Amino acid sequence: MAAEAAPGSVGSFGGALKGDRGADLALRLTLVALLLSPIGGPGLRLLLLALPAAGLVFPPLLRRASLWGLLGTLAALRVALDWPLADNHAYLLAYWCLAVAFSLGARDVPGALARNARVLVGLVFAFATLWKILSPDYLDGSFLGATLLLDPRFEGATRWFAGISLEDLEAHRAVLRAHVDGLQPAAVAGLELAHRFSWMATGATLWTVAIEALLAVVFLWPGERGPARLRDAALLVFAASTYSVATVEGFGWLLLAMGLAQCPAERRRTRLAYVAAFALILFYREVPWAVWLAEHAPLPT
Repeated sequence: MAAEAAPGSVGSFGGALKGDRGADLALRLTLVALLLSPIGGPGLRLLLLALPAAGLVFPPLLRRASLWGLLGTLAALRVALDWPLADNHAYLLAYWCLAVAFSLGARDVPGALARNARVLVGLVFAFATLWKILSPDYLDGSFLGATLLLDPRFEGATRWFAGISLEDLEAHRAVLRAHVDGLQPAAVAGLELAHRFSWMATGATLWTVAIEALLAVVFLWPGERGPARLRDAALLVFAASTYSVATVEGFGWLLLAMGLAQCPAERRRTRLAYVAAFALILFYREVPWAVWLAEHAPLPT
């Protein structure tokens, strides 16, 4: 009888995935995300492009803990070099790659990946919700209001929903940037636009807190029953809605890869939905649909 492959070897990983390709696909999506959204300075970027490409081209490398340990180390180095200005998903990328590396040393690789993915997603949204609840300027809508006006990634959606022309938006931005005294963003817009813009900022604030709190609960809920049954649906709804406006595709792709890693093997359609959501975020990034709507199909005033 053939000897059992050692835990963490290529053979044991391949055997563990014979009946469950979800973990393999989750790793591939993570590498694709790194290729589609390059990160780091010139030196780091070269490595963080070459390693994912090698993992996709040569399947044995995809299943090597050393590849993921190196990716996690490089991602952590990027955080250190960008300190304290590294974006949120830079931390998540380092955590996830290192979690994958440790999971590849487990006897049940898909099970270890699923557990690590659930915990990471749950903690991401738990801390995000806690920060929002403890931040008065978030709960009153002023944070998102300022973001909707100032962040160019939200420009199309803000113009379309609030009915603001590009010229007016630039004027509102100039006024808001001139005030560091806590001016409410809704007060920047003209009176005829303030009501709709206020609804937009308030609605986005309430929706974000509610969906992120739900995600924290369902992903940290023990077992597979009760609220845990909503994990996949909640994450897919969050990704499809949030990243249609907030084009932070790197974060969205990581969350979807982790969501796929924890999705049970019998839910094949749900796994396909994760892949579709991954492609949808790419569509959101490449197609300025909100700008087109603002210019060609504005909401009635």
